[in-house]
Amino acid sequence: MSLMIVLSLCFSLIFMMPMMLQPLSLGLCIMGLSGVMCILVGLVVSSWYGYVLFLVYVGGLLVMFAYVSALAPNNFFSSASSVVGFIFMGFLSFFLMGIMYFLDLSYLSNLMSFEGEKSSSSSGSMIIGSSSMCLVIVLGTVLLVNLLAVVKVCYYQQGPLRFYSELK
Repeated sequence: MSLMIVLSLCFSLIFMMPMMLQPLSLGLCIMGLSGVMCILVGLVVSSWYGYVLFLVYVGGLLVMFAYVSALAPNNFFSSASSVVGFIFMGFLSFFLMGIMYFLDLSYLSNLMSFEGEKSSSSSGSMIIGSSSMCLVIVLGTVLLVNLLAVVKVCYYQQGPLRFYSELK
């Protein structure tokens, strides 16, 4: 039952992301989604793995928050429409997850069983194993491209990234 609640919260946050209009509210939604996903990983795989994943996500989101808050204009944060959207999406996803919970989906039981990963003592070494080395290289390349894109955006002829207008 707790897995169903966490999954419905995850789906409601995913479907609410396109409704976010401001970068700071989108960052808050991504932060909530990363927390929910880490709780989900902690429930399914391992609590230690979920905790480490949360620490990595929070570190990356803090860097992203620093860049966004430096570049985004100072808009007022209107949260009334996003709260209504979140409540609507939460009820809708919880309803859909409840319907799926009571249906006979026994053929999907093999996809939802993670006992093999829980009992493995070397589950951390599976990430850097020879079978998934291509994935690690692709993720490293994506991080390198993101680093180069941020450096290119920040290199604005040694001037400020956002000009402030002073009222006189």
